[in-house]
Amino acid sequence: STPLWSYDFGTSVYTTSISGDGEYISAGSHDGKFYLFDKDSSTPLWTYEGTERFDQSAISADGEYIVGGSDDNKVYLFDKDSSTPLWTSSNLGNQIRCVSMSADGKYIVVGTDDGDIYLFGKDSSTSIWTYDVGNSVYSCAISSDGEIIASGASDGYVYVFDKDSSTTLWTYNSGAAITSVALSADGEYITAGNTDDNIYLFDKDSSTPIWTYETNADVRTVAISADGKYIVAGGYDNNNGVNNIFLFDKSSSTP
Repeated sequence: STPLWSYDFGTSVYTTSISGDGEYISAGSHDGKFYLFDKDSSTPLWTYEGTERFDQSAISADGEYIVGGSDDNKVYLFDKDSSTPLWTSSNLGNQIRCVSMSADGKYIVVGTDDGDIYLFGKDSSTSIWTYDVGNSVYSCAISSDGEIIASGASDGYVYVFDKDSSTTLWTYNSGAAITSVALSADGEYITAGNTDDNIYLFDKDSSTPIWTYETNADVRTVAISADGKYIVAGGYDNNNGVNNIFLFDKSSSTP
């Protein structure tokens, strides 16, 4: 439990991410700075100074590509070797709520507060496609190969896409805001949580949940193991004292 190292940002840290091999860590802070670290040192490899806070980030499995979402409503893509962005998106119109990157760094999915889901390729700041859900996009995820994309929105829907089209593969109405979604590495399994206390597990080929579990607490975050075997979720409700972590095997809705 003793840290290998620590770094004092001097202000609030809103986002961190770590590469799949554990070699690189990105971080974004309240003062508009975006950092990249090597795991072996608390001295940043580089620092980018923006104009607004960075509160979303993602990094490729090998740490070669890093994406940051800023409160200036733009997305920034970096190479690990330079603090100069490879590109900066146009103003996406409202707060960046989520970003996620495929393992190889080729695809980036972005969700905004004004209800747009964007898919970008690493080679262009112009989106491949855009989908308007009409409500705040709270969470987004992309499979390791970039083929499957899932998003959750304040309208209570889970949206699932193939990367080749902005037409949904399917949608599911949970009846309450979807706060978090996550995908297994191959995109075969999707988990989601909502503010009506429910955790869901889906197969990518069907909008009918494999199972649902009621936590009696707002589900604030969900995650799934790379092989899809295990699902973890965090529930929060101070009124009834339920502030729990739930762990599931995918074969059962019983924690």
